[in-house]
Amino acid sequence: MGNRDGAGASSARIAEVQRLATALAARVRYAQLVQRPVYEEQINALVGAARLLDEEKVPWPPMVEEVLMELAKSLDGSGAAEDAETPDPAQADA
Repeated sequence: MGNRDGAGASSARIAEVQRLATALAARVRYAQLVQRPVYEEQINALVGAARLLDEEKVPWPPMVEEVLMELAKSLDGSGAAEDAETPDPAQADA
């Protein structure tokens, strides 16, 4: 009986992580839509929840996956834009 209670509590906790991560992802999505800032703490919390779900071998909720993928794309895009603006010293010599 003790093992079931522990597993049930773990399932309930994972379900709560999924619920909270989905709610946070929805807030981030809304902030993006109305062009409000997305705070680093929000991103860190979503990434932390995603890592925890990965460790537990639980799939990410769809909203969490969508928001994290879009954030990753936007970060990659801003990095590419910065790279394009910064001249490569090796190419300057050519």
